[in-house]
Amino acid sequence: MKFVNGKFGEISCTEEQVMRFPDGLLGRKDCTQFVVVDDEVSSPFQWLVSVEDPAVAISVLDPAVVLDGNATDQVLTEGTTTFVIATAGEGGIAWWLDLRHPILIRHSVRMGEQVTLDDTALPDRFPIEVQEADQGARSC
Repeated sequence: MKFVNGKFGEISCTEEQVMRFPDGLLGRKDCTQFVVVDDEVSSPFQWLVSVEDPAVAISVLDPAVVLDGNATDQVLTEGTTTFVIATAGEGGIAWWLDLRHPILIRHSVRMGEQVTLDDTALPDRFPIEVQEADQGARSC
């Protein structure tokens, strides 16, 4: 199957790569089929691109990239790929991550869901701050 997305151009995928989200995602209940797109430029971020509405591309991140082991245990589920939604920030905040509503994908059955965790210590707006380059460092 092929479709066109404004950010990535033509996307080719097989039926086996399409993940079904019967309940959609928070704020996008109308989109129930997504493919995971890797983009070298935005790594370590990946994208969930809607098959039904290819203009919808949601930036996601593996929470283990930013969380320590104890917090990660609450978000990760064995046998699944876990993502959190990443929203661009501004000023000193590079990204906001929604840790409270992770996306779980079970590849064996090609199904996904976005869940709400009971633990309110995991915020829905976790800031990732901009890291300033060391102005004194020089390279040859």
